[in-house]
Amino acid sequence: DFRFLVKAPQAVTSAFLFESREPSPHYLDAAFARAMFVEPCLAGLGSKAGPLVFQFPPQGRAVTRDPEAFALALGRFLSGLPKGPLYAVEFRDRELLAPESMRALTESGARLCLGVHARMPPVEIQAAAATSLGAGPLVIRWNLHGGFAYDEAKSRYAPFNRLVDEDPETRAAIASLCRETLAAGHEAIVIANNKAEGCAPLTIRRLAE
Repeated sequence: DFRFLVKAPQAVTSAFLFESREPSPHYLDAAFARAMFVEPCLAGLGSKAGPLVFQFPPQGRAVTRDPEAFALALGRFLSGLPKGPLYAVEFRDRELLAPESMRALTESGARLCLGVHARMPPVEIQAAAATSLGAGPLVIRWNLHGGFAYDEAKSRYAPFNRLVDEDPETRAAIASLCRETLAAGHEAIVIANNKAEGCAPLTIRRLAE
């Protein structure tokens, strides 16, 4: 019953290309996302396709100052995607955890992906911001230990074969959200990064326990 969570290419979720910083011609381009991400995922994975996640990196002040405009664009984008898959949206700007964004997710049938990351509030606060979405699947990406940048965590945790900095508070919060979701009859999907505690498989094992 294992399924894969797949993250969309950043060309769709960032206004600028990562390496060149040139404007991305496919930012919030539903047709591009359909052709280059959604349809290949479904064709290649079939029943093994799990949540398709659009992780939006920091969007910049021009966007965070006007979350309503971003939410309108996000809603148009999500509405242009094929129906059927479970779509989840993850933010790196806490300002975008706004009612307007939650409305866009609700209207399109998408879920908020709770991201454990230094730029974002704790998962229970993100979950509270998403209560307007109603009951449904839970999607969480346990990305990064609090207080560390990716490169710092990478050098601290390599070779990723043991838990270096356990985070029992985050683990308990995620477990609680999973229990609530499962009790309501919905599935809970959690993935972890090696940079969360030092070793992703052991992080997931401890969470399961």
